[in-house]
Amino acid sequence: MSAERKIVFYNFPGCPYAQRAAITLNETGAKFEEVYIDLANKPEWYHKVNPELKVPAITIDGKTFAESLVIIELLSDLYPEKRLLPSDPFKRASIRFAIEYFATKISSPWYKVLFNYGDETKEGFIKETEAGFTRLGELLREQSETGPYFLGEEYSLADVAIAPFLGRVLLTFKHWVGDYKHKAIQNDKRLEAFVEGILSRPSFKETIKSEEYLIEHFQARFKLPPSGIN
Repeated sequence: MSAERKIVFYNFPGCPYAQRAAITLNETGAKFEEVYIDLANKPEWYHKVNPELKVPAITIDGKTFAESLVIIELLSDLYPEKRLLPSDPFKRASIRFAIEYFATKISSPWYKVLFNYGDETKEGFIKETEAGFTRLGELLREQSETGPYFLGEEYSLADVAIAPFLGRVLLTFKHWVGDYKHKAIQNDKRLEAFVEGILSRPSFKETIKSEEYLIEHFQARFKLPPSGIN
């Protein structure tokens, strides 16, 4: 049993990076104080917490850390009984590779279409993410032939880190890319189970805002047109 610590979590619920930390806190069962940071109107005092003025940030026993991947690995180390990061160095490396792969091949095209929304970027978004999801399915099978998580039945930081972005990527396709359904997901049972598994995990569902909230947030932040789904 890990020692009880004084934790303050600085969060903005629309942010996928912050949701990574929120999921990890939920999974560990740690008690914490949550401080809401409005990214559109950051409080003046917040620069003393995180000079970069980004979320998430976390203060644990008086020590403050930023950057979502740093935070979730730290929490995993502080609560090792939750086994969010396995002891096997090869599995740990595979988890880190999967997180980086998803960020580069799927999240990066997602941000591109959000900041440069239009027919040309939407076509590129479909092409790049179809290829990205196809390779992701291969990475999943390298770990386990069955799911529902990256390592199989074992939930890990790979699932924690990918889920907030996966949920928002699919939401974007639903509302702004013609409700497009990825063939790579539909034709790969392992990948399909992974998507369902990490997005139905209680820690994800309990830390994600409503679809309506996220739609409004995307429209305000990225100047997207009204949703194409009524």
